[in-house]
Amino acid sequence: MNIFRSLAFDLRFILFERLKLRASADSYAKHRSRLLYPDYLKFGAALEAVRPLAGKYCRGRGLDVGAGRWPLAGSRAIEDAADENAYVLKESDESLDYVFSSHTLEHLERPWDAIGEWSRVLRHRGVLFMYLPHPACEMWNPKYLPFHRWCPDPVVLETRLSQEFGYEIIYITYLPDAFFSFVVVAQKNRPDQRRPSATEVRKN
Repeated sequence: MNIFRSLAFDLRFILFERLKLRASADSYAKHRSRLLYPDYLKFGAALEAVRPLAGKYCRGRGLDVGAGRWPLAGSRAIEDAADENAYVLKESDESLDYVFSSHTLEHLERPWDAIGEWSRVLRHRGVLFMYLPHPACEMWNPKYLPFHRWCPDPVVLETRLSQEFGYEIIYITYLPDAFFSFVVVAQKNRPDQRRPSATEVRKN
């Protein structure tokens, strides 16, 4: 029975999932870029790759920004709603112990504004945990995935988080893992690190 179930799954995967991927690719180059990488990258929750590590750093009260169907346990899930999203959080200043985000920042048009808002709600010594697609993986490139707006880079994130936002980087991976992704864990070192919005800048 298990053999028949396995064959049925393989057949369904080939006939439906593979064809669906091919149909969603508007060019051969996009389709080829997807074929270069294993299928487990294309389905399910990337969170599973870092759940144990996130459990080490994400303790207390916190958010999972862009949680989708797989929120980090114990976190309040934030999605793209009109009244609350990556840019606007319904939390008081310096009220949270952590903000977790997995494969979300690359979808944002204004990622640094979002990080500023996440920083606003973090308490002093609070943790910002981000799991992101590595730029070495061609499949993540916006020219192949139009819903990706940019390619996060570990060195760029490390530099800007440290210099512009005043974070201390307490854990970072520079090379891609098995999910062709990397981790940045940063600790807030000064109060109110929210970047002023464009409206606030104009008023000043």
